Amino acid sequence: MQTTIKASPASKKKLERLRAQVTRHSGRRVSQRELVDHLIARAAKDPTVTAEALSGVEASMGPRELRDFLRKRKGWGVTDASVDIDAWLYGGRR
Repeated sequence: MQTTIKASPASKKKLERLRAQVTRHSGRRVSQRELVDHLIARAAKDPTVTAEALSGVEASMGPRELRDFLRKRKGWGVTDASVDIDAWLYGGRR
């Protein structure tokens, strides 16, 4: 069963460039289908790594790291209206 996968022009260009590099290194012609099948099989071996790479989010701080971070804050000596920020942003009583 074959399925067509839509990809952005930039991704298609990268795939073609990767295919050409693999062909050059291996000394034999590698099709896009063969390359995509290999990439999928490789990603399927460890889905956790793939999920982390796609999330784009670093691991968040735990409670202890957050407390340590907040303790390191220093006052700037500037008075502000942070307690009235909602009133300034959304209107209403101050």
